[in-house]
Amino acid sequence: MTSKSSDNPITHPTQAAASALGVAGVDPSAGQKKLFFQQHNSGPAEIAARITGVVTGGNWEDDELKFTNNEGILSPDPAHSKDVGGIPVASDTFLFQTCNRSGTPEREVHAAGSGAFGYFECTKDMSELTRACLYNKVGRKTPIFMRFSTVTFGKEFPDQARNPRGFAIKHYTEEGNYDIVGLNWPIFFCRDPIQGPDAIRSQQRNPVNFLLDYNATFDFLANVPESNHAGMMLFSNHGHPKGWRRMHGFGCHAFKWVNGEGQFVYVKYHFICDKGSAQFTWDEAVRTCGQDPDFSKRDLWQAIERRESVTWTAKIQIMRPEQVDPVELGFDPFDVTKVWPRESFPMQDFGRLVLNKNPEDYYRDVEQSAFSPGSMVPGIEHSRDRLLQFRMSFYRGAQVRRIGPNLDQIPVNCPFMSPSRASINFDDPLRSDGNASGSPCYAPNSFANKFRPDTAEAPCEVSGNIVSRQGHCSGDRLKEYDQVRELYVRVMNDKERVDLHDNTAAVLGLVEYPVIQMKYLAQCYCIKPDYARAIYDLLTKKEFDFEKVKEMAKDAPSFGRERRFMPSQESRRLVGRQAGMPAYQMYS
Repeated sequence: MTSKSSDNPITHPTQAAASALGVAGVDPSAGQKKLFFQQHNSGPAEIAARITGVVTGGNWEDDELKFTNNEGILSPDPAHSKDVGGIPVASDTFLFQTCNRSGTPEREVHAAGSGAFGYFECTKDMSELTRACLYNKVGRKTPIFMRFSTVTFGKEFPDQARNPRGFAIKHYTEEGNYDIVGLNWPIFFCRDPIQGPDAIRSQQRNPVNFLLDYNATFDFLANVPESNHAGMMLFSNHGHPKGWRRMHGFGCHAFKWVNGEGQFVYVKYHFICDKGSAQFTWDEAVRTCGQDPDFSKRDLWQAIERRESVTWTAKIQIMRPEQVDPVELGFDPFDVTKVWPRESFPMQDFGRLVLNKNPEDYYRDVEQSAFSPGSMVPGIEHSRDRLLQFRMSFYRGAQVRRIGPNLDQIPVNCPFMSPSRASINFDDPLRSDGNASGSPCYAPNSFANKFRPDTAEAPCEVSGNIVSRQGHCSGDRLKEYDQVRELYVRVMNDKERVDLHDNTAAVLGLVEYPVIQMKYLAQCYCIKPDYARAIYDLLTKKEFDFEKVKEMAKDAPSFGRERRFMPSQESRRLVGRQAGMPAYQMYS
């Protein structure tokens, strides 16, 4: 891992201004070069190289003599605004600039979190399966930034509250930044992207009174049968892991790995915590929330400061295109509410994640970090997963609104390891690099066409030529419960099942409407009658008989579904087989 300085001598805004003015032999930034505050001397790639630990040394602490406003004008006083009769006046530009420097708007999802820098180390040459540079040489180390978070709660919520956890990795590769955006369990709450925002909102605060809305949470789970796989994980002790560094991570979606000949396989990512996965019980989580609401953030920060080992083993499952048959598999392999059975698709080690450096500035390095599952380097591509297809564009659009279109100029998002950086996206607010640099601002043109010929996506088959809203899935609707039943019966032990019953009953008891309770228990009944009965028996207030749950369960697989949009044809399943295009047409 080495950092190459740019051949362009203009490295920061002051030098750029001098060049634009054409002032020969004069460097207006000479005075600023002596000092560091606000890093006038560093571009985003230089800062990124330092904060990730790729380069070291230098002076990184404020040694400015005076404070100024954004225009470099000396600030008069830190505690007294200009006023008349005690009322601040609009002519106080220092006051307005201070007040208007509000933080980046809070993320709608994954708002509360923390992160650290480190590296990914390749431990197995995977070039037979993918041409991605970070996976093709044993011992290769790629700088990374990882961010962990609660998913649906805002910044005000304690780390150990019951919630899914985000697990995101930004790889700074030689071919650009590669993001993996996942969770601490391998499935999500819905497969159709139109339900994605609803899955999140159902677990957030009620917009009317800003109270946690358990009615919404259970109503969504009751009306989306496939959501109950993730729902079981949520109400198990996995809903409050013992800190960021004691939880596994998963890419959740299926992705394509494409090799140099254009052949591909499907993969799923698993990042297994080397210290072992650990969870709090409900009582332990509640106590920790009160004693240290920032437990997960503090635990990670202090472990890295103590130079303790913070590592995960990177594993993949591999599915060949010819194995993609939902009928034979018994599930749709591109359905993010389902897992790939490990006995059929065993996990293989291919690397490890190491965190060894804390951020220098939380706001700059963590709060403004931006991840997108659409950020893929050559050799890694999307699958037919419908939710993934949506997230690839939705995430980046949300970040443009939250941070701005030039978010890649924030150091933590800067693809500083890539030797080629000549974006053909021009202008927009706060653009501070070379922008077009004299190249035409359109393409194609007759002067500069520097597009690489070897990054065309590998073609694959899809499931027909009909545009409709009819859903994609395989088999009868009762198969929706097969995998979650396996989780409950075979994977969980007796203690974990008892905790699951207790946790679920405690929260379900807060639901105000009996019809929601009945419908949710009907979904549990479809998973296993004993599961529903155990929760029902623990409810302190019962406003309906369990026989009503049993009767309602007969139609539970259709809850929340318009029958005219439910799959009815064999063609309504995702295919994803290798298409017949010769490899040389893709990689010439």
